[in-house]
Amino acid sequence: MNPPLRLALFAVLLSFSSLWSACEVPAPLVPGEPVDTPPTGACQVDQDCPDPGLFFCDTVTSRCLAACRTQEDCTAAKRGEHRISECDGNALGCRCDSSRCVVAQCSADAECAASGQVCRNGRCGAAPEASTVTACRVTPDFVVGREGTLARFSVLAMDAAGRAVVVPSGAAWTALDGSVALEGSGTGVESAFVLSAATEGPRESVRARVGGAACTARVSVLEAAVAPGKLRAVVKDELTGRPLAGAVVVVADGQGAVTATATTDASGVVALTAPSEAGSVSVFHEDFGYLTVAHEGAGGPMDLALPLRRNPADRYGGYKGTFRNMSTSQDMHAGLAGLSAPDAVTEVSASLLAGPERRVAFTMGGQAREATLPAGAYVVLPGSTLNATDVSAQGLAGVCGTAPGDFESAEAAMAAGACGTRTAWALGGDIPLNALPLVSGGAVDVGQLLAQTIPLLRTFSSSVVRDVEYRLKETPETETGAPDFRDQTHFTAVDHDFQAEQRLGLGFQFAVRVPALPSYRGYMDSAAVLGAVRVPGRGVVPLGLGMGVNTTPADHTTDTQAGLPGPGLVSVRMAPAHHGLEGSPYELMITASSSTASEDATAGAASSVLIHRTLQKLPFDPKGGTPVVVGGPFLPVPEGARYNYNNREGGGLEGRQLRFIGAPELPAATVLRAVFTNRAERRWVVLMDVARAAGGVRLPVPPEGFEDRTYFGDTVGSRSPMGMQALVARRTGTSAGAAMNLHGLVEADGVDLEHLGEARGGLVGAGLRASAGDVDGASGGRPERGARLEGEGARPGLPGGQRPLG
Repeated sequence: MNPPLRLALFAVLLSFSSLWSACEVPAPLVPGEPVDTPPTGACQVDQDCPDPGLFFCDTVTSRCLAACRTQEDCTAAKRGEHRISECDGNALGCRCDSSRCVVAQCSADAECAASGQVCRNGRCGAAPEASTVTACRVTPDFVVGREGTLARFSVLAMDAAGRAVVVPSGAAWTALDGSVALEGSGTGVESAFVLSAATEGPRESVRARVGGAACTARVSVLEAAVAPGKLRAVVKDELTGRPLAGAVVVVADGQGAVTATATTDASGVVALTAPSEAGSVSVFHEDFGYLTVAHEGAGGPMDLALPLRRNPADRYGGYKGTFRNMSTSQDMHAGLAGLSAPDAVTEVSASLLAGPERRVAFTMGGQAREATLPAGAYVVLPGSTLNATDVSAQGLAGVCGTAPGDFESAEAAMAAGACGTRTAWALGGDIPLNALPLVSGGAVDVGQLLAQTIPLLRTFSSSVVRDVEYRLKETPETETGAPDFRDQTHFTAVDHDFQAEQRLGLGFQFAVRVPALPSYRGYMDSAAVLGAVRVPGRGVVPLGLGMGVNTTPADHTTDTQAGLPGPGLVSVRMAPAHHGLEGSPYELMITASSSTASEDATAGAASSVLIHRTLQKLPFDPKGGTPVVVGGPFLPVPEGARYNYNNREGGGLEGRQLRFIGAPELPAATVLRAVFTNRAERRWVVLMDVARAAGGVRLPVPPEGFEDRTYFGDTVGSRSPMGMQALVARRTGTSAGAAMNLHGLVEADGVDLEHLGEARGGLVGAGLRASAGDVDGASGGRPERGARLEGEGARPGLPGGQRPLG
C-alpha cells in the first residue's frame, strides 16, 4: 500500500492522540466481538462476579464480563453453569482474544464444510440460494484481445434489493458465438475463454447465468497476424477495457526522433511502420495519462497492448454519508471511510485518495482546539464539541450499469469518464482514552504511534457496501488554480450502519514475519501491513492493518512488539471478507518506508512493497506462535535516475534522456517505471527494462497540440516532479515463477499491463497484482518545487535541466 493511504487510515487517530483516556465498551454479540452474559447485575471488583476465574469486573460499566486465559476457558466444559450460550450456538465456538471470550469468526467456506455450510459475514450458515439472485454483472464486461489468447472473466451477483450475493456454485458460463471457446468446466465464480476467431468489432460473446439472472460481456477479437514490416498497437481505457479512438501513437528512434505517427481508429487499433532500431513507442491522449515504452526495434514485440489511465483530477465524484448506530459510550468514537482502490494502485492520485482536508475547530475542557482531518474521517468525542460525523470518499472513472442523469446511456458516460463503480468501506469503533501516550508537542514518531494503535483495533468493526455507483463531473478550480472538490451535491449517498447485523469485528489477530527491511540513507524505519481482499471489478478493499517500527535498534528488522516472541514480527488486526466480498482472494501488502524525507530535504520519499497472496483463510494467532511468513526480499530503492528536461545535451545526458548514472543495484527487478506528474495531476509514465537502465530512453517531443507533461504547467516553466519505481513481475503457473521483462508485459498476448491487478499478480512501490504473476518493487525520488507541490527545486550546478533522484 502506498504511504498516503497508510497514513490516511489512521490520520484521525493521530489527530487526537493527546485526548484519549482509558475505558472499555461492551460490544454487541457478533462474530469476532466479546460476549458478556453475566448472571448477576452490578459489580465493583472481580470478587463481586460469580467466579473471578471466569469473569472480571469492568469497572467502567460495572458489569461482569466473560474472561479467559486460553480458548478452553470459553468452552462449556470449563465454564459449567456459567457456559456462554453464544459460544455454544456458534459452529466454531468462541476463542480467547485479549483475555476475553469472543464469538469465533470464519474466513473461508472450508472452515464450515464439515457441517455442510458456508462462511458468510463471519458465520457458518446455509448457502444462499441461487434463486435469490435477480441481477448479475460480468467483469470485465468488455475485452479487446488477440486471436489465440486467453481472457478471464468473473461474475458479481445481486438480489432484488441490490445487495451483494455470493452463491457458492457461482455461474454457468456459455460462449454465445464462435469468436470465443470456453476453457474448463464452464461453472464457478470465474471462467476462462480462448479468443478463437477474429471479429468485426465487439460482440456479446460471453454469458454467465446465476439463478434466473443472466449477464454478458462483449469481446472484440483481433487477427493474430500482424502485417510484415508493421507494428500494431491496441490502446484501451485501463479501467473500462473500452478501446480508445483518437489516441496518437508515436514511434521514435534511439535519438528521440519520430519515425512514425498514426491515430487509433474506433476499435483502438493502429498500425505503423515497425521500428528498425531500439527506441520507444509512445501513446498520447489529452484525457488520459501518456505512456512511453522503451522498445528494442527489430528484436522487440510487434503487437502491443497499451492501456491508459484517465487523468485522475479532471473529473471527480464518489460517495458521502455518515456512520450510523455507533456506540453511545463515553469513549471517543472514530473511524475512516473510503472507496476501494483500482487494481493498479501505483496510479492512484494522492489528492483523490484522501479527499479534501477539513479543519475542525472544537472546545474541550474549556479550551479551544483545532484539528485537520481527511474527508473520510469520523470523530465524535464526548465531553467536547467535536462532532465530525460527515464522511466522503472519491473514486476514479470506470464502469457503471446505469447512466447518470445527463447522459443517454451508461456507455456514453463511461466514454466521457463520468461514472464509476467501487466498494465503499469503513473501519470504525471506540478509542479507549489514555490508550496511547500523550502528545505534548515536538516531533511525533508517527510509526511508533501507529504501532501502539494496532491493539486498539480489537474494538473496531468493518463495514462494506460492495457495489456503489457514482457520477463524476468536471472539476472546477479555486482562485489559485487548484482543483476544487468542495461541491459534493452529485455524490452518491451511502451510510455505514454499525448495527450488529451489518458490521463485522476485526476478529482475526495474527503475526506477520516481515523480511529484512531494505536500506535507504540508513535503515528504513517502519513496516506497514495492509490486510485486504481483491474483488474482481472493484479492486482492493481494506479490512485491517498492522504496523511495525525499526528504532531500537535501527537495523534490518522491526522491533519486538508487546505479546510477540521476538523481532521481525508485526501484529495485524483484520476482519474476514464479508457482505458480498466472500470468495475474493486475501492479500497482505507489506510496505517498508523511511521517514528520511521528512528530516532531510535532499532525500526523496522512499518505500518498497511486497504483496503476499497465498492466504486461503485468516489465522487467529495473537501470540505469533505460527506467523504468516512473507517471501522476500524487498527490492532496493532505485537510486541514481536522471532526466534531462531540455532538448540539448547537458550534464552527461543527451536531450530529453532518462537514464541511470551507473547501473542500479536491482538484482531481482525486471522493469523500471518513471512517472512525471504536472500541476493538474496529469501524468506521463515511462517504462523500460532494468537491462536498459544505463542507456535509458529519450522521450519524444509530444505531437502538436499536446502539452509536455514533463513540465509542471505553471507560468514560470517549473519542471514536473518525477518518481522512479523498480518492479519485478513473475508469471504464475510456472515452476520457477519465471520473471517477465517489459516485452512480456506489453505484448498483446493476454498477459499485459491492463491485467496486472487481477487475481494473481501485482505491482509494488504502490502495489498491484496480476494474473501474470507477482510483482514486487520499490520507489524513490525527490520532487521538484512546483506551483502547488511541496518539494525541492532543481539543484544549482546541474546543467541541462538535469534533476537527480535518490
